[in-house]
Amino acid sequence: MSKFQDGIRYYVLVAGLGLLVASITVAFYLLYLVVWGFTQTALDYSILIFVPLAFLAIGLPYALVRLFASTKTTGSGTHTVLEAYHLTNGDVPLKDTVVKPTAAMLTIGLGGSAGPEGPSLLAGGGIAAALSRRFRIQADLRRRLFIAGAAAGLAATFQTPLTGILFALEIPYKNDLDRETFIEAVVASVPAYLLSITVLGSEPFFGAIANTSVSVYEIGLSMVLGLICGLYAVFFTKTFSWVQLLSFKLRKRVGNLGLVLLGGAILSLSGILSVYSIGIGLHFVSALIQESSFSLAVLILVVLLKTFTTATTLSFGGSGGLFFPTIVVGAGIGYIFASFFSVNFAIMFTAVGMAALLAGTHKVLLTPVAFVVETLGGVFAIPALLASGVSYVLSGKHSFYPLQPRTRLKTEELALERFFLKGQELIPEKLKETKAKQFMTKKPVTLHHGTSVKVAVQTFEGTKLRVLPVVDDDNSVMGVVNLEDLGYVDMRRQNMTLSETIMHKPVMISEETSLEQVAQQMMDTQQDHVFISNTHGKLTGVISGIDVVKRILELISE
Repeated sequence: MSKFQDGIRYYVLVAGLGLLVASITVAFYLLYLVVWGFTQTALDYSILIFVPLAFLAIGLPYALVRLFASTKTTGSGTHTVLEAYHLTNGDVPLKDTVVKPTAAMLTIGLGGSAGPEGPSLLAGGGIAAALSRRFRIQADLRRRLFIAGAAAGLAATFQTPLTGILFALEIPYKNDLDRETFIEAVVASVPAYLLSITVLGSEPFFGAIANTSVSVYEIGLSMVLGLICGLYAVFFTKTFSWVQLLSFKLRKRVGNLGLVLLGGAILSLSGILSVYSIGIGLHFVSALIQESSFSLAVLILVVLLKTFTTATTLSFGGSGGLFFPTIVVGAGIGYIFASFFSVNFAIMFTAVGMAALLAGTHKVLLTPVAFVVETLGGVFAIPALLASGVSYVLSGKHSFYPLQPRTRLKTEELALERFFLKGQELIPEKLKETKAKQFMTKKPVTLHHGTSVKVAVQTFEGTKLRVLPVVDDDNSVMGVVNLEDLGYVDMRRQNMTLSETIMHKPVMISEETSLEQVAQQMMDTQQDHVFISNTHGKLTGVISGIDVVKRILELISE
């Protein structure tokens, strides 16, 4: 057993992790500044020079990953972090810890549309994984250390420790918090932040903003902006998924080289149309904060170009993050909103747009507020929180990250989550093609609604089941009862019928429901049984969580 457990030595290791992650992250960021400085100099000479740079921005990182990384996938660093968190208990190969962040810095330095936090998250998580292997950290602490390393990377990149801490708690799940990671995230992020400001300076990421009062009218407008950002979050995430699917289909037709060339062509065209659509986008946000003069047509063009260029960069061979491009697009939407309503305090809506779009696309609620407060000022906290809440709710289940379950699952549901996510990675088409009728248990054991509690308990005792459907005379499901609930019925009321007891609402699906939808339904409703009915509404089968796991295993092994 490792000596690094929940004691002082463990937290010393976590603090050391934060310092190590900050050192590597700062080094990567300085590399980015050098490459981006070269790109800016070239662009100042002629915008046409961006054409070959665009091909390099996608082709060079792609080649680097294909040649030297352990896993040959490019794209969003946050996707990779979530994949490691949910599928491999926070384990990332050491090669990927070095190669993929380097590739990402080349992508964004040469003008690819992506964020610097992607490589920072991956580098931080990868370093944590290496330390876990080196010091033989016990298995139940490895994921916590992994996500804390990622948080330290984010804190060091933007010099926002609170943002890093909250991101570590919120990003693993859409509607839940990874509360167990809080202490590790704090202990790693604070020293990472301190080292970062020592090297890079303590100036806020977007510069100092003068404080001013916010009126009730402006708060009301912020909530309207949150509504708009929620709708755009759905568009942004759907666009990103569509471009990913398109790249998958194109790769089969034109090959890897053809895909990279196509991505470079799209990126170069976007850069020629507007220089604000390329790179990480800090130059665009800075211009908005300084309230530079933009026409509405130009702002709309930049927002749309940034949306599509980011999806193209990360789907056609480039690497990087989605966090900061979302900030850039949100800032643009906020500025457009302020211009449309002719408000004087445009920067507030720029800040609120950042937070609201981030909340809707990443399924994080507190992280966007912390980011705005730490980079622009506390005056924006309340409007940003309200707008983020509206966007978060309105965007529903839409997110950039398929490997982001809705909530933390119960112990018996963890296997379903893990194998489903592995299935999405390895056999996505089979998950869609396999139908419920192909692996359901036919003619399931049922209870009639007129059956007494006493007889129902005896029926349970004759099976290994803990949940049974209750049907009417036509074999239509009326509800579900479980053994635990029946066990609480007073002995003097054992003769009461099931229709008089607590029956839970069943999860009903059709025979044509796909395996993917069955698994997703179980995780969303946190139910370990779903019941199948035919076109006439009659019960024909039942599927349990273990049935789904077994079927996925069979498909993976085929």
